[in-house]
Amino acid sequence: MLMMEQPRLSTDVFMSELTLMFHNARTHGEVTVTIKRYDGRTKPHPKPRKLKNGKMSIVEPLPEPEEYSCLLRAKTKDKKISTVVSASDALRFQLQFAQFLRSNMDGLKKEKKAKKKVKKATQ
Repeated sequence: MLMMEQPRLSTDVFMSELTLMFHNARTHGEVTVTIKRYDGRTKPHPKPRKLKNGKMSIVEPLPEPEEYSCLLRAKTKDKKISTVVSASDALRFQLQFAQFLRSNMDGLKKEKKAKKKVKKATQ
């Protein structure tokens, strides 16, 4: 199955879609959210190649971006969404995202810990 690249959503549309994903996964399923640094590249770093004459090719490194962004991805069993948050919008989005997570993580189950039995030493 060939996966098509989906367009990046705006942050507001991403949050509304994420709300729907959490609502649908409340009864069954899970939502996985990943956050990573994004520098705007769509191609990997070039690697040096061995030429036919036995020498290694010279690779020009890609320029570093002026500022990094955040790439957010969310996926369920059958749906994937993503957005890019610029450094200037990061604080506003972070507050909005934190409030969203607090409101949607009320269905978590508390893990039961097994009690250890202490044996008394006999003298």
